Amino acid sequence: MRVACGIAALTGLALFGSACTISPAMERARPVAGSFCPDERLRRDQVSPADTARLRWYRAEEDRDARLSASSCSAVGPPAIRVRPAAPFPAWQSGTGVDVVSWNARAGSGDIIGFLAQELGLDCTERRPRLRPDARPFVLLLQDAWRRSDDLPSAEEDSVLPGSRGAQLPLDSLDVVGVAEQCGLAYLYVPSSRNGSDSDRLGRDDHGNAILTTLPFSAPIAFELPHDGGRKVSVAVTSNAPGGARVRFVATQLNAVSSLFRTLVTGNQTRAREALGLIDGIAEAEEDGPLTQVVVVGGDFKAWAGNESALQHLRQAFPQSPPWDGLDTYGSSPADHIFFRRRAYRTLELEGYERIEATYGSHHHARRATLADRSSR
Repeated sequence: MRVACGIAALTGLALFGSACTISPAMERARPVAGSFCPDERLRRDQVSPADTARLRWYRAEEDRDARLSASSCSAVGPPAIRVRPAAPFPAWQSGTGVDVVSWNARAGSGDIIGFLAQELGLDCTERRPRLRPDARPFVLLLQDAWRRSDDLPSAEEDSVLPGSRGAQLPLDSLDVVGVAEQCGLAYLYVPSSRNGSDSDRLGRDDHGNAILTTLPFSAPIAFELPHDGGRKVSVAVTSNAPGGARVRFVATQLNAVSSLFRTLVTGNQTRAREALGLIDGIAEAEEDGPLTQVVVVGGDFKAWAGNESALQHLRQAFPQSPPWDGLDTYGSSPADHIFFRRRAYRTLELEGYERIEATYGSHHHARRATLADRSSR
């Protein structure tokens, strides 16, 4: 669906609200040769079939979205991935659950090591990571994850880049990849944007979404969302439940605001359009295969109200989601949520939904739920 908005429609938008819509549809993409950024010139019929070993890309199909995302991508570093944990963590066994936690770590300000120890029972301070005997396997869905690398492209002060986020961290601080390696976890990190220019910070940084887990996974995916308020790339991995179900875990973050022009053009539907893009991208990935029986999406949705349209779209697409408990997670805003969908596979269900009270240096409370396995009953 593509609807052109002319001058008259734009005038109507400004005066009377949204008079046209812009498609949030997503399509399969692949990186440019010699790069990791999706090529905005490639259409779906030019993309090879899906595989489950390498990182797969989906992007918004609108030409403007693809062009802007490609421009932003040129300033960040490559994705980082390890599909199997380096430490010998217990397997996901029949009758046990998996803790699923979504947290905005505030680009390095959040104490991920402390969070893992206190909330998920993983001690990474010794040479050998240790999971408490009473702790469950876990999947940590991170937003505003931070990565520092001298391999990032140069980004000088006059570059068109977003401002820096999070704290000014010393050069020996552990970034998200360093934390995952020290803790022996499997991980996927895909940057969304550069974290300020080189002159803004100590070293070269980017930030984006990440998944850290004790579980091995396959089918790593990056979803470049519609580009209204800045480049946002959601990430997904798939793990096998004991009863055989394939479970897709998705970490995402939406934009808080867009430009005045885009607000007028889209009828102030920035987050709704991004949410619909993510829903469509997940559906495209399902169509490309392999099919997953269960999908869990956790993220910072930048919502200002519990009934915001973006959240309504997600609840409709993920009908088994736990209801919002009325608690805010970012100041007075209900920004953070976990959504859940299953098909006919009934032995997995989401339970124990809660807000984690300590913020561990972030400005967000985390959300936790348990994906319970009933296959042994």
